[in-house]
Amino acid sequence: MIAETLAVIGAANAAIGQVKTLIGHGQDISAMGRQLGAILTAEETLKAQGDRKKRSLFSAALGKDESSFEEFLHLDKLKQARKEIESHMRLYGRPGLYDDWVKFQAQERVRKREEAEEQAKARAFLVNIFQWFIVVLIVGAGCTGLIWWAWVTSGR
Repeated sequence: MIAETLAVIGAANAAIGQVKTLIGHGQDISAMGRQLGAILTAEETLKAQGDRKKRSLFSAALGKDESSFEEFLHLDKLKQARKEIESHMRLYGRPGLYDDWVKFQAQERVRKREEAEEQAKARAFLVNIFQWFIVVLIVGAGCTGLIWWAWVTSGR
């Protein structure tokens, strides 16, 4: 979990640095789609990890985790970077670019939420199939055992 968090933070920091460098070199904002997407993904991942930690039984039993403050600091750093990127988009990008980026982010969040719901449904379907398989296996073994017991006790 910690290694995953560090990897996400490292990817976000690299993307932020690349965006600042590209803006400093006068590159078009639209050429930074991959980096901006990495920043968005990092922010969403950190938020999801923080929510998971808050809801876990371990955190409820032992209290706050010491890494929660670090996550807060990293999220705050990402928030500041997003403000800088917004400023650069408004200054150096085409008219309406930042608004389009906000719409894209909203669409991505909806798409990711729908994907997560579909994965949860597929997982539930597979669990249901497995449960039915176990039930059929137990009933079949029970019927076979009863038939064998009846055959053995019938005196044949």
